[in-house]
Amino acid sequence: MKISVYIIVILLILIGCESRGDALKTKWKCLEGNQFGDFLDFENENIAINSDTIYINSLPFAILVRLEKTYVPGTENKLTLKNIETGKLSLYTDKGK
Repeated sequence: MKISVYIIVILLILIGCESRGDALKTKWKCLEGNQFGDFLDFENENIAINSDTIYINSLPFAILVRLEKTYVPGTENKLTLKNIETGKLSLYTDKGK
C-alpha cells in the first residue's frame, strides 16, 4: 500500500513538471477581450517568447499575465495576455496541438 502511494505522488509530480514554454506550444483560441487574432500558434516561427514578453516578427506585442494549467480531463488551459500598447487584457483557451 505504501509503495502505491509513493508511485502516485511521483507520477503527479512528473505530470506537473511541464514547463511554461512547453505548455504554451499549442494553438490558442481567443475567448474574450482585445484580440491579437482568432488563433495564436506558439509553434509558428514568427511568434517568440522571451521571459514574459511575446513577440511577433521580433516586435513585442503582449505580456503574458497568467497561464492557468488544468489537469482535469475535459477542461482547457487558459492564457491571459496584456496588450503592450493599450494595456487591455485578452483571454485565450488551449485548443490542443
